[in-house]
Amino acid sequence: LTLDFYSNDDIQTDTFNLLFRALRDSPITNLCVSHCGLDSIEIDGDSIPNNLQTLNLANNEINADGCRELAKLLRKENSTLEQLSLWNNNVDDEGISILVNALRTNTSLTAINLHKNERITIEGIKLLLKLVNDISSIKATLQSNHTLTWMNFDHGFRDTGIGRQIKQVLDINKVHGKAPDAAGKLKVILTQLDSKQRSELCHLQGFEHSDKALTEVGALLMPEVLEIVGDHHDLSEFYESFCTSVADLWTTINREAVLQQKKEEITKELDALAAKKLALENQMADVNREIVAIRQQSEACQ
Repeated sequence: LTLDFYSNDDIQTDTFNLLFRALRDSPITNLCVSHCGLDSIEIDGDSIPNNLQTLNLANNEINADGCRELAKLLRKENSTLEQLSLWNNNVDDEGISILVNALRTNTSLTAINLHKNERITIEGIKLLLKLVNDISSIKATLQSNHTLTWMNFDHGFRDTGIGRQIKQVLDINKVHGKAPDAAGKLKVILTQLDSKQRSELCHLQGFEHSDKALTEVGALLMPEVLEIVGDHHDLSEFYESFCTSVADLWTTINREAVLQQKKEEITKELDALAAKKLALENQMADVNREIVAIRQQSEACQ
């Protein structure tokens, strides 16, 4: 069911909030409030429509404050919203940051249209990339958003390295739409364990590049990782990554055994030093006895 208020000048901030309240228990799934000149919106967090799947706010004047209100919708427990259009608004990098923070835990939104928001810079696009594939650690990659499958932003970013990276992970999300864990694992394999991809993503997201991603892999996951890596990477690629990580990897996987081994080595060294000390003490005793004997002989001669 669709409710369309296209180019309706009667829809203002207060009216929008009242509309949302009225739709709380409504069967309406699609709401269009585009081309209405809205410069701000208000959303009552306790009166969010329970069945809303598509919200079209295209061609308005919504800015960061409006994004802050939309974040309430995205953070709603058991959110049903699947598509959000903010085409041709006044969203800037601050607005993107607000939306990204809300989308970190959202598992319903699959599509967002941000095209023709000219105040969004490369920094805002970087936030979108980090949302769907956080390269800062393997854990962060696994906890990235695996639900979004489509983003639309200005053409100037689409054909750049960052645009291609976003498309790649969105395609992964699309293939594994109903299996977020599988999407997360594939992102790890294709980006964290590929030195070239990892290097580029670290550069784009402002992280220091490291070849030690394997050190974050738990021992129980290693067989699975080895199997999957073999399907996606040349063995030389994996060997290079493994060699640069093997020392830290061993320490991570078997830290207790390593510490125990060091303890035993130090104990042996201490035992050896104790034996040397005892030998020296015995030698000193022998020397002292010899000195005493020499003195006694000297006294006897006198």
